[in-house]
Amino acid sequence: MSQEKLVLHSMSEVVAAVPHFLGVHPQDSLVVVPEVTGDTPVARVNLPHNAPQTLVVAEGLARAYADAGVGVVLLAYTDQPDLAREVCDTVRERLEPTIPVIGAVAVDRDGWVRLDGPNRGEVTQSDRDLMTAEFLLLDRPTPYATPDQLRQAYAPGRPVADELMVAAADRAAAAARGGTEGEVEREWITAMLHRAAAGHTVLPDAEAARLIADVRHIPLRDQAWASMERSTASRHAELWRDLLTRCPESANPPESLATPESPVAAVASLAAFAHWLDGDAVKARVALDRVPAGTAYQMARLINLALELGMDPRTWSASRDVDGPHPDPSASSKAGGLSHAMRGSPKPAPGRRPAGPHR
Repeated sequence: MSQEKLVLHSMSEVVAAVPHFLGVHPQDSLVVVPEVTGDTPVARVNLPHNAPQTLVVAEGLARAYADAGVGVVLLAYTDQPDLAREVCDTVRERLEPTIPVIGAVAVDRDGWVRLDGPNRGEVTQSDRDLMTAEFLLLDRPTPYATPDQLRQAYAPGRPVADELMVAAADRAAAAARGGTEGEVEREWITAMLHRAAAGHTVLPDAEAARLIADVRHIPLRDQAWASMERSTASRHAELWRDLLTRCPESANPPESLATPESPVAAVASLAAFAHWLDGDAVKARVALDRVPAGTAYQMARLINLALELGMDPRTWSASRDVDGPHPDPSASSKAGGLSHAMRGSPKPAPGRRPAGPHR
């Protein structure tokens, strides 16, 4: 998420900001908002409905925020106030004193009530308008109204034409073998992604087919992976989300005798990584859901592990060495970087200290 400061003056503003942090209006959820939201990601989990589930959630959140060094607000989105109180009390007991809980709130539609005090209120249209304006200034998209609407944004749409994919597949196969063709293709991938970072994210069909075909091959996929940085991750994420909706389920046309191999896993994994790097775990999980069932794709597994562990995107540091073939994703420079980052603990960005709520 953006590192720009945003001071939230009231609980109504906090509740109004949550959909923008998550990219979707939460339902039946427990949301954790750190007081320093630019340095520490906002988390969302399904609201647990029994004691064992609640303990599992509490343990996971305790691990995720153990080294954050900031307090958090717990928001339970439900129309059952007793359930909200039980969940927040259990999570608070596990987090404190290491992670101070500075507020626990039950949220039902526009209304909210403090579970640890007498205050209650309602999110007004002016609160929503203020948060919309603030996030638009930071180039953040408008949140989806429902989780179903969010998932639909990643669903298959109009796939690129078979004839374009066939031509792109031949080019990609030659480039993956290295040499001059490989160097030219890696340079082209970098140029395309720089365009995405500049905000031009909708590619023509021919270029979309070329990029989809390229990332089926690990050396070329790693070139795309290495091109992502936190400062432009949201725009990369939008590029890969768009490509995911245009990605054919099989790399080969129906009449082909070749063994079909879906390119969806690579495209979905790159979309998920970009979202994770941007601090958007909700959209990262939605993108990962597009990986075909039963596909053992190592990059997707690594990103899923990062999400399960609550790994801070600030721990990611990408090597620039992406030359040469990688016979297995786990051996690639990018996967190695992510694996290394998982072993490290999150550290504050240089020169940054908690200075009140911001993102």
